[in-house]
Amino acid sequence: MYQQQYHQYTIQQQQIWNILYTKRAEALSAVVSAPFWNGVNALGLKAYFIPDFQDLNFLMKRLSDWEVVAVEEPLRPRQVLARWAKRKFPAVTSLRLHPDADLRLQGNKDLFQDVFGLLPWVLQPQVADFMQRVGALALQHKDPAHTELLWRLVQHVLGSGLLRESEGKVTLFGYRLIANAAETEAALLSETAWRPAELEEILALPFQEGQSPEAYFVLDSLSDLTSLAEQLEKEGLPVVAVPAPLQLVAG
Repeated sequence: MYQQQYHQYTIQQQQIWNILYTKRAEALSAVVSAPFWNGVNALGLKAYFIPDFQDLNFLMKRLSDWEVVAVEEPLRPRQVLARWAKRKFPAVTSLRLHPDADLRLQGNKDLFQDVFGLLPWVLQPQVADFMQRVGALALQHKDPAHTELLWRLVQHVLGSGLLRESEGKVTLFGYRLIANAAETEAALLSETAWRPAELEEILALPFQEGQSPEAYFVLDSLSDLTSLAEQLEKEGLPVVAVPAPLQLVAG
């Protein structure tokens, strides 16, 4: 089994993590809700050092029934969902080459996006439950078209979603928005593209990796994730035309 080789991280990589963490934490302090920061603190994430997965798992076992598993490169959607079904959180161990002026991620994903952008949310029961249930659905529906639909839901909600706080303020929720400065700005400045998180509309809108989404779906609360999962389990996946290239990517 592949393991994080912590001793192989260079001083430069530790500095990159420090820059990313410091700048993103400062920029996000007023636009990401308290449950995220509670997760950051509970996991002991700090600017000073890249997280050690062994330390993370020691805390994860105390705080949840999930486990972080190291992966050398980004997995295909079906592989990610299969691990989520077993409450395993795959995290890439590599870090973006350098934090450029706008802290944009070059490429698909990296350790900062996985561990800083999404893992703190996994400590919220509604988020963890949603991930596990979507993963279980992917195991039940093995057709690549179904996998693509489920991955579309994941990307629109967990990747680029927004969250409305109890007082009405809309905050960042998706890991892609949290981990990348340019994505943050695009989402917050695109209020005309905000949409209610309705399952039918989410599944009907293709998601293109590397492109800004046409719509940002807003959760009214984390319990909306439970409602989405329950609706999927009750009604099943709809019939939506999925282009063959996207089916290949998903599978």
